[in-house]
Amino acid sequence: MPFSFCKRDRCGNGAVLRGEMDGKTREQDSRQMTMRDVLQLRPLEGASLLAGSSGLDREVTNAMVMEGPDVQKWGRPGLVLVTSFFALVPLSPAQRDEFFSTIRNLGIAGIIYKPGRTSPDLLSSCRDTCEAIAMPLVRMDPSVTFEDVLMDVMGTVIDSNARLLDSFYDMHLKTMRLAIQQPSIYQVVSQLRENIGCDVTFVNRVEDARVGTSEGASGWSSLHLEELPEQGYQGYRYFEAALGYRGGTMGSGLAVRIPSQSLTSCYLIAHRKPEDVSAFQRMTIENFVNLLMIELLKQEAIDQRLYNRNNMLVHDLIQGRFTSHDEIDQAVSELGIGAHALYQVMLVRLSIDDPMESDRIGDLLLTFRRRVRRLYPNSVFFEGNNRLSFLRNHTSGSVGFDAGEVTRILGEMHADAGLPDFAHLIVLSGHEDRYSIPKANDQVLSIYRLFDSNQLSNRCVRYDDLGFYKFLVDVGDPSKLASYMDSRLSRLHSESPEGFRTLITLCKCECNYKEAANQLYVHPKTVRYRVGRIREEYGIDVHATDDMMQVLLADKLVALLGPDWEPELNER
Repeated sequence: MPFSFCKRDRCGNGAVLRGEMDGKTREQDSRQMTMRDVLQLRPLEGASLLAGSSGLDREVTNAMVMEGPDVQKWGRPGLVLVTSFFALVPLSPAQRDEFFSTIRNLGIAGIIYKPGRTSPDLLSSCRDTCEAIAMPLVRMDPSVTFEDVLMDVMGTVIDSNARLLDSFYDMHLKTMRLAIQQPSIYQVVSQLRENIGCDVTFVNRVEDARVGTSEGASGWSSLHLEELPEQGYQGYRYFEAALGYRGGTMGSGLAVRIPSQSLTSCYLIAHRKPEDVSAFQRMTIENFVNLLMIELLKQEAIDQRLYNRNNMLVHDLIQGRFTSHDEIDQAVSELGIGAHALYQVMLVRLSIDDPMESDRIGDLLLTFRRRVRRLYPNSVFFEGNNRLSFLRNHTSGSVGFDAGEVTRILGEMHADAGLPDFAHLIVLSGHEDRYSIPKANDQVLSIYRLFDSNQLSNRCVRYDDLGFYKFLVDVGDPSKLASYMDSRLSRLHSESPEGFRTLITLCKCECNYKEAANQLYVHPKTVRYRVGRIREEYGIDVHATDDMMQVLLADKLVALLGPDWEPELNER
């Protein structure tokens, strides 16, 4: 039921303030108290404003008697300091300047000064500083006690908060009644607009989807979000939204991130400057964010069931788990990708630069896969760890995955300030029929193993562009692949893995001993010593063109054979 609180006057008489009022009146009455309102309180009748008139709209959350200058230990935003300035008497001018700088940075609402214990010079200095920092300085009647001022300020704040909570309760009931009706997202934002009096937009940044109450407000071309500090009665993360419209015009709004299990890029934007959004309106927004969370959870549950089913089906298809043509035909039919003759596999690896943001890899994968699905509706995917494997059905080799379009999508993601910084690698297979889909998958996996992922950061590699390396990728028999390795290097790999790695690193560094040493974390003399011993014992001279080529080829062969490969006896 609605709250009702009793506010007492100075004589102790109670006057009951009830919450039975219409929505508009309640919002006006439950707004946050400001320094302008403080001046209207009975204990401050006859008080005068000495400085800081431009700061009278500062919000007030509490009041406290200042007994010492260590305000940084206990000061809070919105606090009113009630003082005689006696605590500032022992301070030097520099220390006083530091004190006023601190209260400005803390967000102190204002100062109520009681005369009688400070010199005119100190008061004059404090007045000038308060005027400079727009800090309201109020001179109270010397006959009024600190207790009178504190009781009225704190009592008014408590009553305001009580009415605010009462309003929140009523708004909660209203949104729950709306939830029972299972509204669409458009109905939710429309109802919110009626309650807060400004346009509202729901935005999914992953899909670049927007649902707004007006076409003009939602038609921005750029969106930048900057997180705001936490305030009272706040359960979610708030951002100041800078909106750029065509023609160069700018707009602003208050954005709230909508939590969900799989999305962190959904926001509710109220098209009003954050400082103009009242506490009541913030509470109303929070209620509607709760409602949108319910709707998103419903959609995610449906999407997750479909995702789990298709993910495993695609995995079995590209891994060659189906043993007959009939099973393959049924699988492509269930996935809806059986209309055309050819198939292509695209492997995408994404890695986040900052380890502290590694938990956001899901955001990147979800953003990429949804944008690719919009571009190629006749494609399906398998997701595992930080990689995506897409399978596309198409009519001819000229209309498979377009490397330029895929690179454009990733470029847009790199430029999106709402996503973490990351690196990517794209690998595209050749074009195969449905019964050779595992062959296309083997091509991308072989290419992925064949090349150093660090050297190919933010690159796109196509099977059709491999040239000579196609020969290595297409050799399906590991024993045959191993037979192409120089027998000297085969023996070195088996007997001295450290020496083998040293030769590989030096050849990749174009025989730059210093660079190779840096990569191996050893001294350049150590590299020279190892290379000399290998030349003596195995007859491999990296300065000879043919031997350098054999070393680099051995590196590719080992990458394809895998880390557990060991030469057979007859290979040594």
